[in-house]
Amino acid sequence: MKKTALLLGVFLVLAAASCTKTGRQGGQKYNIILVTIDALRADHLSAYGYPYETSPQIDEFARKSILFEYAYCPIPKTSASFASLMTGLHPFVHRTRPNRDALKKEYITLAEALKLKGYFNSAIIDNANLSQKFNFNQGFDRYIEAWDEISAKEESTPYLTRQVLKFLGENRQSPFFLWVHYVETHNPYLPPAEFIESRPQGRFIKDIEPKTIAGNFKYLEDNSTEGFFIAQYDGAVKYIDAEFRKILDVIKQRGYDKNSIILLSSDHGEELGEHNYFFNHGPLTFNSSIRVPLIISIPGVHSRRIKYPVSLMDIYPTLLDKVGLVPPYQIQGRHLLEKPKDRYLLIRGYPGSRAVVYEKYHLIRIEEPLAKELGLATEYLFDLWKDPEEKDNIVKSEKIRQRLMDERYLEFFNRYRSYGEFDASEKQPPLSEKELEQLRTLGYIQ
Repeated sequence: MKKTALLLGVFLVLAAASCTKTGRQGGQKYNIILVTIDALRADHLSAYGYPYETSPQIDEFARKSILFEYAYCPIPKTSASFASLMTGLHPFVHRTRPNRDALKKEYITLAEALKLKGYFNSAIIDNANLSQKFNFNQGFDRYIEAWDEISAKEESTPYLTRQVLKFLGENRQSPFFLWVHYVETHNPYLPPAEFIESRPQGRFIKDIEPKTIAGNFKYLEDNSTEGFFIAQYDGAVKYIDAEFRKILDVIKQRGYDKNSIILLSSDHGEELGEHNYFFNHGPLTFNSSIRVPLIISIPGVHSRRIKYPVSLMDIYPTLLDKVGLVPPYQIQGRHLLEKPKDRYLLIRGYPGSRAVVYEKYHLIRIEEPLAKELGLATEYLFDLWKDPEEKDNIVKSEKIRQRLMDERYLEFFNRYRSYGEFDASEKQPPLSEKELEQLRTLGYIQ
């Protein structure tokens, strides 16, 4: 598939001939404001039932918006997850590797599609996996990479917020798409002290065996407890919540709340030791790693909580529909506001674990070496409605359901190349020293 003028023309012809899912012919030129927060777990937001008040501002936003209780990333790694969000395609289809890999140019991104409707597109990001060198700037008129402007992770969040407020303060005649991506809740967790509150001590990490400490933690002491790091992570959540309030205040002051779609989400979750895996994401596919917040405010659409499972891939077709566009080729994403029938969410752990979410059930498969390394079973099945914390493994009593969910995953997996079979000739672009240093800080490289 090549991105040609003809293909873009087809995009517009299809859009002109279609009626949006809301019944509105041609769509409307809403501003679109997308706030994503790296490694933010849904279950550490009080809006999603967390027992500690970590997100009072997000909670207030959620009460006036649509909250998806079970939203999932297609893979708990940044590059591939955002490639899915920006194209509506499953990672097996768009073929962007989990991290430090390019968003393929043949696919029409959300920003490129919006440009067809006259949008001015601006991004402010701070994760070098999303660098322009990896083509994540496709369709953006302005693409600000924070690592070029700051010298430490602690400077990231205030810098990004200043840039967002500056953008929102500018006078604009055309509709805009604004994307800001924070890394505050990505390890290492370094929030300002005033946002950190004590948590139950939990286990002494040095005493836990077996375990894997995967994150980049120079300050991990021998006697550090789980509670210490959960307090740090929750402090980062509370800090970003306060920054989100600043953005919402300016949106309201400028009147953008009346004509803007506002989304808050994440690219994946984070393991904080529940499964003896600490301070990272990727290999495991429990809810802690793959369930993300997804809260959307749409003018004229009433607030509610939606329980059916959805994917980050679904953001793409939903936003296109709202502005009167439709994808010109088949995608795996579906409209968020249409309850799907017989849909299986197929989620890849990296390198080889997997998960399937179907209605209220969550199937997990873990590669045997990793399961042994962490003292886990190789297969789990949970009833999310009865067991939201995933404590009761019912796989032995649900063998037929487990087999059907496995079959759906393997059928799709076998239709496409796996990550290990990607074209080795696709070379990684050289990164600047600042990009490399930012990736070291976040623990992606040593």
